Amino acid sequence: MITSKASRKMTDFRKEAKRIEQGDAWDESDEVVKVDVKKPLDKVIPVRLSADKWEALRKEANKLGIGPTTLARMWILERLHLKSKARV
Repeated sequence: MITSKASRKMTDFRKEAKRIEQGDAWDESDEVVKVDVKKPLDKVIPVRLSADKWEALRKEANKLGIGPTTLARMWILERLHLKSKARV
């Protein structure tokens, strides 16, 4: 059963889709948005942490508004970048 809220969202979606199809979508704004396409992350490494270290990582990530695995990946990439710069 579709709720009235879901029905309104679907109606709004259909209106927006029609506006785009008619070419009216760009009348309100001609702002250019740059989109960076990144390579897919296809390798996974399991990392074991103690409960207290996991919690510390989770709290730090939460402060930054990101997930703990994202923060761990950022830290690893940062360290690799520093290592590669030191070799040059």
